[in-house]
Amino acid sequence: MSAAQAWGRWVDLLPVQQQQLIAKQPICWLPWATLEPRGSHLPCGVAGYIAEAVTEGAARRVGGVLYPLLWWDSNDNIALFRQLVAARLAAVATQGFQVAIVIGLPETTMIDLALIEAAEAAWSQHQLLTLAISPLELVDETMQDHGALWETSLLLAMHPELVDLSQFAPNDGRNVRDVASPSLGNHALTLAIDRLAKAVQDVYTRRNVAAITALYQQRRARYNRSAL
Repeated sequence: MSAAQAWGRWVDLLPVQQQQLIAKQPICWLPWATLEPRGSHLPCGVAGYIAEAVTEGAARRVGGVLYPLLWWDSNDNIALFRQLVAARLAAVATQGFQVAIVIGLPETTMIDLALIEAAEAAWSQHQLLTLAISPLELVDETMQDHGALWETSLLLAMHPELVDLSQFAPNDGRNVRDVASPSLGNHALTLAIDRLAKAVQDVYTRRNVAAITALYQQRRARYNRSAL
């Protein structure tokens, strides 16, 4: 890490370097992902690749410490997942971080609600301002399409060698094989990084608890409406 560098990966930092970064920009970035298939043409780790790429891009712009990707093996044990996230947030709070950005692709309503609960508890218990968000949420939630056009394009942009479009049937109704492209993926990635970086800068500089609270309320309201 150079003297001027405002961000770094936790696994690469000496303890003194980490403390220097925390003193300069007390923001920690916590990507996570579920190990699961998202289409026969994509690797099982695609959600992790997307979360990491968006998180690192925003961290480079804003600063702070980027933690290793937390993998979650989906087994419907939502209580354990919440405990894992809560434990990580409590740990970073004790290290002096003031803001935590938790980024991943929730597969179910229950997982997303568990993330929101853990984020709200981190604020009430540790005064750690926690933004739990999906990688493309600030662009367009429909772009998180579980292995369809946008997620395929994102991986084509990042790791084309891991994508096998021949796995699609010729009559696949989503038409992904003919439309997905690296250029679309790069466009989506640029937008996601830009929107996230601006949101985090706003949260950090203004200590914008209200904005995060409003975001969580909107998500809860959407889930309540869908349950009717």
